[in-house]
Amino acid sequence: MIDEASLLQRARERDPAALATIYDTYAPKIYAYIYRHIRDPHRAEDLTSTVFLKMLESLDKNNFARDKLQSWLYRIAHNAIVDDVRYQQRRPTQALYETMVIPPENDPSFIVGKQMKEEIVWNAIQQLTDDQKDVIILRFGESLTAPQVAQILGKTEEAVRALQRRGLANLRKLLSQAQADLI
Repeated sequence: MIDEASLLQRARERDPAALATIYDTYAPKIYAYIYRHIRDPHRAEDLTSTVFLKMLESLDKNNFARDKLQSWLYRIAHNAIVDDVRYQQRRPTQALYETMVIPPENDPSFIVGKQMKEEIVWNAIQQLTDDQKDVIILRFGESLTAPQVAQILGKTEEAVRALQRRGLANLRKLLSQAQADLI
């Protein structure tokens, strides 16, 4: 377990080992969070780099995380996603979907079935409100607690729990509709 207070202090002192530990510990989580939002591995890599660049820049501006480093990094990632989505809406491009996980089986029917299921879930999640989508991805995609999600999104725990309930209810309806459409 990382002693976050000590790590934060060492990072504020620009200790290269502390900064490397922060990157090694949180970069995969931040990348996965961003990827779940935008589903483009190249943009997710770029945005992950942006998050850690902003972290380093914050050292010079003296507004580095006071405590709760993970929540602070997720907040930066969330803001980077919002900025990226706004930018992409102004400059629409056709997305090239690539899968990150290659299934162990080489059976084409397995691969196609898995991709279809992922696409159905992805499309259903995209139909949720932005707040519901953020809560669902952070709670279930990132396995964060409701208090952590509340801190990242700047909401109360009760609001996060309400968004989760409504988001899951909407997701059930959308997935049921999608399943009915396939039959």
